[in-house]
Amino acid sequence: MTAIRRANENAMTLPAPEWSVAHASFGPFRLYPAQRVLLEDGRPLKLGSRAFDILAVLAERAGAPVSKSDLIARAWPDTIVEEANLRVHVAALRKALRETPERRYIGNLAGHGYTLLAAVQWHAPASDPPHDNPADGGALADSLAALAQQHLLVTLTGTAGVGKSTLAHALARQLATQFRTWSIDLAEAADPWAALAGTMGLSRGTDPVSALLAHVRECPVLLVLDNCDRIVTAAAALAEQLLRDVPGLCIVATCREALRAAGERVQRVAPLDCPPPGTEPASAAAALAYPAVALFAARAAALHGGFTLADADAPAVAELCRRLDGVPLAIELAAGRLDLFHPRELLARIDERLEILKGGRRTAPPRHRSLRASLEWSIDTLSPVERTVLCRVAMFTGPFTLARAVRVAAGEAVTGQDVEDALATLAARSLLAPHRADSAPQCLLYDSVRTCALSLLAPDDAAFARFTADCAALAGVDSDPRHLPDVRAALAWGFGAHGDPQAAAALLAASIPMWWEAAELAELRDWLAMATTRGTGPAEPAMRHMPGQAPLPSLPPSTQAVLHTALGTVSVYLEGAGAGQAAYARGFALAEACADTERLADAFSGLVLEHVLTGDYPAAVALAQRFQHDIRHAGSRPAQLVHDRFAALALHLSGEQALAAPLAHAVQNGTVPAVCTRRRTALHTDENVAASAVLARARWLLGYPDEALRLARNGVLRARAVGADAPLCQVLAFAMFPVAWWCGDRPAALAALAELEDAARRFPHWETLARQYRHGIVEDAPGGWLAQAPTAGPHRETLATLNPRYLDETLLLRADQGGARWCAPELRRLQGERLLATGGPAARDGAERQFRAALLLARNQGALSWELRAATSLARLWHGHGATSGAEALLELVLARFTGGHGTADLLAATRLLGQWRLRKKTGAASVDAAPVLEPGMPVLTA
Repeated sequence: MTAIRRANENAMTLPAPEWSVAHASFGPFRLYPAQRVLLEDGRPLKLGSRAFDILAVLAERAGAPVSKSDLIARAWPDTIVEEANLRVHVAALRKALRETPERRYIGNLAGHGYTLLAAVQWHAPASDPPHDNPADGGALADSLAALAQQHLLVTLTGTAGVGKSTLAHALARQLATQFRTWSIDLAEAADPWAALAGTMGLSRGTDPVSALLAHVRECPVLLVLDNCDRIVTAAAALAEQLLRDVPGLCIVATCREALRAAGERVQRVAPLDCPPPGTEPASAAAALAYPAVALFAARAAALHGGFTLADADAPAVAELCRRLDGVPLAIELAAGRLDLFHPRELLARIDERLEILKGGRRTAPPRHRSLRASLEWSIDTLSPVERTVLCRVAMFTGPFTLARAVRVAAGEAVTGQDVEDALATLAARSLLAPHRADSAPQCLLYDSVRTCALSLLAPDDAAFARFTADCAALAGVDSDPRHLPDVRAALAWGFGAHGDPQAAAALLAASIPMWWEAAELAELRDWLAMATTRGTGPAEPAMRHMPGQAPLPSLPPSTQAVLHTALGTVSVYLEGAGAGQAAYARGFALAEACADTERLADAFSGLVLEHVLTGDYPAAVALAQRFQHDIRHAGSRPAQLVHDRFAALALHLSGEQALAAPLAHAVQNGTVPAVCTRRRTALHTDENVAASAVLARARWLLGYPDEALRLARNGVLRARAVGADAPLCQVLAFAMFPVAWWCGDRPAALAALAELEDAARRFPHWETLARQYRHGIVEDAPGGWLAQAPTAGPHRETLATLNPRYLDETLLLRADQGGARWCAPELRRLQGERLLATGGPAARDGAERQFRAALLLARNQGALSWELRAATSLARLWHGHGATSGAEALLELVLARFTGGHGTADLLAATRLLGQWRLRKKTGAASVDAAPVLEPGMPVLTA
């Protein structure tokens, strides 16, 4: 990489026109407020809408403190929220900015607010964008005019088709009134001196220096040495001698690399600005503010009778220009294809760009009539080794380090030193661009160059296997989703006609955490389905296969178990309960056959999950008991933790809180040191986070609401520290929101829901539940939300405890028959309240039976919180019909058993009710007691 830096240290990049787009830059980040995009080193970052609004305000007032109230007003303009919401999104923002103790961007001003610590530079667009055609290069020529007069030799460099020649000719026109100009095309020239003489109209053998001296005496002379690539050494010698012998001469050269001549000033011509990645322009006008889109529209209008970019087509054209790297030649050729393709169709066929992008101007040189010809013309100037290295590093779809390039490209008579030297040459010739990153220097190929070079590489080249192995090694130590495009390319080769499906399957197993980090679950499912079948044909991720078929025979059984278990998990997340049953069973059998305890535990967790999601809690408990010895006592601590956590979950849902809570607490204690290890189970959660969720729910049921809320909050903090959305969604949806709602802490519940909605965007399983919480619980809105709720399982049951509208006959029958035990007392109580609302003596009697049954069941389970609710309903019923003493005694008896949580909603309501009754008794308004007085220790009810 040192050589690459040296090759570019004298090169300067022409700035993009100021009229492109307003944005702010700080550190490696660029913030585009209008487009709502944050880029890091050119890559879009995932950032929630609230966090983006907060960052925009901090950037607008960079260096100045911004109060919490101002930030809340900007991020939540129409909503009243607590400061806790702000803290949640500031934490997410710090995570997105990759803050470290050494690199801090957001400062916390105690008692006031926050400030952006980084130096921010705003780049504002001009109020009146230029109206010249972007293809003419006029705007950039203006900025070079003064430079060309200050430096005798200016070389314009850049990738193929970027517009070097266009810019040089525009510059010549700009200076035509001040200079006598000649343009010499050296593309096919063997002797630059002869080409110069011929262009000047001199007879053979005439010395151009003498003729130039004669012209210089009259006025300054400008020579454009165009397309010096094939004879760069001779062109450099020509330029040096002319500048030495002809005072007053100015030369502008175009080449894909510097001439490296004396006194040379290098100017790199950058591609045209495009809309930032990950954005869709809201209108054609917004898209046309970018030079690349403006060029496309201008060229299309010239070729196709007044073409006008429509709002509906703006996103496709913007993405097309991005995919073409903003290279003017490619964009002009694409515009020319509108006679055959609609913009969206052209975008869909972008991978065929080398064949589609042809048909340029008839007067253009052959190399400018198609993108392939232009690129191949550049590649032909390389030595065999340089060409081999280029084609091999074209496997990398994004930035790559020198170390990775050597691992992939070296081999078959190409040494590591050859690779480093070749990369320096490729960078000098503008075929490869240096890329800034946090760690080691990296390189990046323009997408069109990569496509062309890769098409020239033999499909059986051994570098493909090295590339796949390198991706697998990288995936084993780094799950950063930015590596996913390389993994995808390696999988496409591995499962293709010339690939190695076993190596591809091994890579897929290693890269599973990466897919989860990126939340690309649908594509992961397709690759897993392919890997778990026997087929070895061309990779077609869109093609679905049925799970459970015979796997690739040469893979180790443990790897096969990983693939099947992962397929089960992603199927459950995408399709719901039952979708992963067959894959989990196959994974379990494979792990059991090879005695791989950890893989066995992973598959076991999936099977338990399937039982849980369908509401078959006894089967989940039975499975945990069946394999307790095999998993817990096999000497694997991770496997034991997996088993115990799922056993705790099954016990909790079965109503055995006194057994579930200690088991979940033990899992918590056993995983505290792992806060930074990022260890994932097959379900891609964190054991400590998952145990916190179970423990929080169990402790709430046992009558410790304050502790439950604290445990849920701690689980959220742990999930944020782990840094993955799946564990965060789990603790927010399964514990934080329901526990906060049960406790009556509406602000905490709303903050949890807002964070869940932000984290669950690409997880259908959790996103569906978040929508139910929003529309069915918080808003209690009319509509079809109830029909979209899960029909069974813990999520439906939890929803019913939060809003009685979710309690249907099926769920009530299930509770009556002994199912849904963890919440059966509450479901029966809710049914009693529903009956009581209908009125009449029969309804009262039926309600009392339900209340009594709920009270007895809750007491038998030790579920003190449900017992309090049942006691409150029953006592209110009694008191309303004159049994005041019995009502007060019942409520006092249950309240006395609480040791905390007296500020939570249920305890406050019961205490307030009891106080009202006592006040009425003092004022003489009490009714005659019609129920027996209950003494402590007496049996309250009978079944």
